[in-house]
Amino acid sequence: MKMVTEEDIDKIKYKAMIATNVTSVKLSTKKMKAIAYYDWKNDLIVINESVLNNLSEDCLTYIIVHEIVHKLTNTRSHGAKFLNKLLSIYSMDDIIKYETEITKFNTIS
Repeated sequence: MKMVTEEDIDKIKYKAMIATNVTSVKLSTKKMKAIAYYDWKNDLIVINESVLNNLSEDCLTYIIVHEIVHKLTNTRSHGAKFLNKLLSIYSMDDIIKYETEITKFNTIS
């Protein structure tokens, strides 16, 4: 995979904003064990910097959308409210595809 640039990150953020109808996304990267999380205190999505060059652009967009859905549904879990909103954006087949890509990354890293 190619190195992800700031321009690539902006493109990914834009695609996630369009998919979720939000007007802005604050994103930070850092080294950590988790793939990503939503920082409720700072209204910020934090993404593991190691995923940027190891997952597809579509999968990175999915990760950001996933975290935005936590904010939109005001949920920290992956219950019915969260899943229903995510399914309004992605098909179950797409969710499985991206979650599989993430799982493969987790097993090799």
